[in-house]
This record gives sequence, structure tokens and C-alpha cells, in this order.
Amino acid sequence: MYAIVDIETTGTNAGHHGITEVAIYIHDGNKVTDHWSSLINPKSEIPLFIQQMTGITNEMVATAPTFEEVAAEIYHLLHPHIFVAHNAGFDYGFIKAQLAENGYDLHAKKLCTVRLSRKIIPGMRSYSLGRLCESLGIVIHDRHRAAGDALATVHLFQQLLEKDHGGHIPAALKRNTKEQHLPPNMERKMLDALPSGCGVYYFHDAAGKIIYVGKAINIRSRVFGHFTYAEHDGKENALRDAVFDISYELTGNELIALLLESEEIKRKFPRFNNAQKRWDRNFCIFTFTDQKGYRHLAIERFSPKKEVLKVFPDFLSARGYLNEILQTFELCGKMCHLQTVKGACYNHEIGLCSGACIGLESPGDYNLRVEAAISNFSEEDHTFFIFGKGRQDGEQSVICVEKGHYLGFGFFDPENAPQDPEFLKAAIKWRPDTPDVQRILMGWMERNRDNKQYRIVAF
Repeated sequence: MYAIVDIETTGTNAGHHGITEVAIYIHDGNKVTDHWSSLINPKSEIPLFIQQMTGITNEMVATAPTFEEVAAEIYHLLHPHIFVAHNAGFDYGFIKAQLAENGYDLHAKKLCTVRLSRKIIPGMRSYSLGRLCESLGIVIHDRHRAAGDALATVHLFQQLLEKDHGGHIPAALKRNTKEQHLPPNMERKMLDALPSGCGVYYFHDAAGKIIYVGKAINIRSRVFGHFTYAEHDGKENALRDAVFDISYELTGNELIALLLESEEIKRKFPRFNNAQKRWDRNFCIFTFTDQKGYRHLAIERFSPKKEVLKVFPDFLSARGYLNEILQTFELCGKMCHLQTVKGACYNHEIGLCSGACIGLESPGDYNLRVEAAISNFSEEDHTFFIFGKGRQDGEQSVICVEKGHYLGFGFFDPENAPQDPEFLKAAIKWRPDTPDVQRILMGWMERNRDNKQYRIVAF
């Protein structure tokens, strides 16, 4: 027995949005034996654009039962049967979540008529419910209403049952099959072809546009994880239904995958990625000498034209570090550009500055302490390389950081390669340095100094 279902909702996230209408048709494989439908009060406002699309208004659901009031009836209709819907993950995810809130744990096998239609009736111009039904001569009454769309899905499913000469429906119902979790607009063989290596993967929509970028130690496993989890999460559900293709780039190790993922999110601006979209430049401490010969330290946005001493992901980190240097080496607050005052800096008044700001200390004496401060900057501020596993046997990866500034990564054959800075710099492809990249590198350095899979070499 099959339960053919359609729902209308206030949005796409099962954890945050509500159901406004449910329709269920019970089908024995030959005909409809029972049906049930009702408007549902979602206990929240229906967005205007959804009202316009479905025709379901706030006034219409005001006197309708809440899901809590009909949960038992819905559960007992569904739980003995195979759950069938067009984009089944969406409908099943919402109903399962709502039933769980009311104490009912739904575990049903699922059939998606989008996926089945692609296998049983290949070559259609579109597999959306409206276009597909039009192509097959199925008339939809009350489009975007649960009862109308569910009845159209009944007629579609009957055709699929009749035309399934390849046994696709029984195959999809095999116990523990992953088929039920896959995107409705993708063939299983496309996912099976994904590698198990480390790298970055890209989800594409119907037009080929990148809509999500992710990184994984095992690309194939991580991608399947997205779709397995989808029925429990609105964002994952919407993402699954929007995916038409997947591409990837192997990186050989997780650190390069993290760096490439961050870069690609900023470059492609995928709509399903929320974090790391901002493209800011880092802050840096740099030095310059004024006309009187005094050496200054200052903070500004990073620029390779400056004499950069240390790079930071944000202004506050740079200011905190420079303030520690000022206190330790008794530098001038004005010449570190942390204080804007006329006359002597505040540090001179409390005895920490010897008066360079008002000419009491000579440039030569003051600059000695500045040089001592600069030499005290940590080793990460010098040029260093991080070596790691390559994308294939006989290949090694290298990441280059120069004076705290990330230059990029590359791959090379270590067999006959000279281990000198110029060769290694030539092996990398330049990549943009951003605050997110700095956070990734700083966090990784703190956690992985003793990780034997990587090697850090300073030059």
C-alpha cells in the first residue's frame, strides 16, 4: 500500500516553518482506496508570496485544526504504508518533524516521483510536477493546493507503475537503500563516481551555477551525508532539491581543502553558503621612518607596498599585539599610532616612554628599542612553508606564508626538487589572503604543530 502525499507550508525549513495544508491518498497499486485532506493552522503568519502562490490565506487557516490536533490521524494513515510524493524528501521531512513534536516517530520507506520519473520516463523537458503532468496529459486541478497536487501525483504514480518495465520501483524500495535520500534531479551513478579523497566539492543548479561549496576529508561520504541528513533539516532539504550536478577538486590534505573552500566561497558567492562570504583584507603592523629619523610602528589594511612586519585577521588583534609590544619595549604611544594627542604621549607621563614624542630621546636611541621589538616578533611572521600530502602518490603539497602573509599553495614532485624558497614560491599558485584565511592558518598552527602528516620549515 502507498500513501501519496502533498503538503503546503509557510517556508522551506522543517525546523522553523509550519504546514498549512495536507492531502493523503491511500493507493493499493491499482486504485485509490482512501483519502484525507485538511487545511492546517501553522500558528504563524503565512508570508504574502506564499499566500499568492497557494491561495491559502491567514484567514483561511485561522479556524483550521493545528497539526497537533490531527497528528494522530495523519500518523495512523501514513505509518503502515510507503510514503510517495513529488520531491518526497521535502514532504516527508516536514511531516516527520511535525509528528515527532507530537510524540509520533514516523519511519516509512519513501518513493520520490521525480527520481522515478527520470528513470522510468527519461528525456522529458522538465520533471517539475506541473510541466511533467502537462507532458503526460495529466490535468491538475487546484495547482499548488495539497489535494490538487496530491491527486495529480496519484495519476503520475499510476503511470509510473504501468511503465516500470525495468524494475526501478522495487529497486528503490530495497531495505537500507541510499536511493531514498538522493537528490531527485541526479542519477545515482553520478554520486557513485565521486572520489573518496580529500578536497572541495561544488553543488550546481539546473543552469550549472554553483550554489554550494564544501570541503571534506572524504568527498563521497560527505556528499552522501548532506542528503541523508536532509529530511531532518530545512536548509539541507532545499539544497538537495536544488542540486543537479556535482563537481570537485582534490587537494590531498585537509588544510589546503579549508583554504580553497574559503577562497571559493568568496569568489563564487554560492547562495547556500552563509559563512565566509565577506571579502575583507587583513590588517597588518608595518614600519616606516619619518623625516626626523624615528622608526614608527602602525596598523593599517594589508598592502604589499608597505614594510609589513605581521599580519592579523582583524584590527583588534593587531591593536592588542602592538599594545603588548609597546608596553614590553617602552615605546612611544604616538609613534606606535595608538594615541592621538598633542605634545607628549600618555606613556611618557607614566614613565614608559623616554620622550621621543617631544624630542627628548634621540632617533638612534629610540630606534634601538624599536628594532628589538621587531626582532621579537614570533617566528610565524617570517617566511615559512607547510608541506603536506599531495593529490596522488609521488606528489607533495606546499603552502607559502611570507612575513605572516599567505601567498598561496601548490603541488610539486619532491623526488628531484630543490628545497629552496625560490623554487617553492614558483611552485605555488597565488591565492588571496583574507581574515578568514588568517584564522584558518592561525587555528591550524595552534592545533597541528606536532601533526606528523605535515612539516613546517622556516626560511
